[in-house]
Amino acid sequence: MPKQKLSPPIIIGDVKYFKYIIIWEDIVGDSTISDFNGLECATIYTEAYIYKKTKDYVYSFASYDKKDAAFGDRNVYPRSIIKSLKRI
Repeated sequence: MPKQKLSPPIIIGDVKYFKYIIIWEDIVGDSTISDFNGLECATIYTEAYIYKKTKDYVYSFASYDKKDAAFGDRNVYPRSIIKSLKRI
């Protein structure tokens, strides 16, 4: 199988940002279910650009304005909930 080509980075200011698929685990709650054993965390797939990564957190954005160097649809993920982080 041929290797999938990576998407080109976007450049805002002088900084390159790369697109990733972030697979992470989210809490699930329900105030009406009587069977507690039926609850499971949700596995979420998010496509976004990585703004920065630290030892404890990953910062992402999904929309942007190059002219004003503005970022939208921003999230901060604790590393402990990320199952996979893959550049696409």
